[in-house]
Amino acid sequence: MPQKALFNKVRKSQGKSLAANRHGKVVKHKKGNFVLLPKRDSAKKILNDGKELTKAINHKNEEAAAGKAEQSGGRLGIVKAPPGTDKDSKAGPKRPK
Repeated sequence: MPQKALFNKVRKSQGKSLAANRHGKVVKHKKGNFVLLPKRDSAKKILNDGKELTKAINHKNEEAAAGKAEQSGGRLGIVKAPPGTDKDSKAGPKRPK
């Protein structure tokens, strides 16, 4: 039996390498929402509470910035989208294939 370590000569992988059959093609990035919502109700509640807190903090910061701008003689208003517009409506209607 050998007295030395048997696995010294095995080359360890250096991580992922480029695919051999790419032939100059660029990597396509996936689009979409990568945030997966939690399944448990307690985790959903924690997530929703965090979102509400973030909204409240952002609103207060915007009001404070607008107030400071008005005090110094300028005008700064909080811009809101008109009701009935969504993020999806900016892309326009979807075309059938």
